[in-house]
Amino acid sequence: MIQVKNVTKYFDDFKVLDDFSLNVKKGTIYGLVGPNGAGKTTIINHINGVLKPDSGGIVIDGASVYENEKIKENVLSIADDWFYYSTYTVKQMMHFYRDIYPSFSTERYEAIKGILKIDEKRQIRKLSKGMKKQVAFALVLSAMPKVLILDEPLDGLDPVMRKQILNLVIADVNDREMTVLVSSHNLRELEDICDHVGLLHKGGILFSKDLDDVKLG
Repeated sequence: MIQVKNVTKYFDDFKVLDDFSLNVKKGTIYGLVGPNGAGKTTIINHINGVLKPDSGGIVIDGASVYENEKIKENVLSIADDWFYYSTYTVKQMMHFYRDIYPSFSTERYEAIKGILKIDEKRQIRKLSKGMKKQVAFALVLSAMPKVLILDEPLDGLDPVMRKQILNLVIADVNDREMTVLVSSHNLRELEDICDHVGLLHKGGILFSKDLDDVKLG
């Protein structure tokens, strides 16, 4: 589903990604683990199609992702600094997502809104970090993506809310074969949900294994 092939990226003279390769199978959850500065966000921005590699390429569902609008309609992400319009209420942002993403399900949004107890009349900028993250998950999951990319997704969430949101993500993986790439600096945050894990070190994958193998090791 996601194939990253020998991607190298420089920022000025600094090599951020060094011959980076990764393969994420359809309907699985892949955890990308590494310390801050290891290149996690940079590779995610390549997979999102935001950045163009200096060499190598990224293919999603058989097609190159960079400047591919059709692919990007089905690849959504949530970062720690998730984007929203500063004056928008939750409901206004929902309308924005509904207009942008053809697969957006209002029925799904209403269901998740109820589960997470989201007040859609509130301005997003006035919400706590945890509430903003809940809104992000409600909107992104309602867009019914084929690929979901999460960059440090659990920051700001209390344990109960983490469990609820992760259950929603896992349900989409099981029911729709959604493919998930999730990054974190903490393996413990991922070990209950991931099928595979890759350790990122100095811009490349140090190893990639089934999570059960990592636990046994």
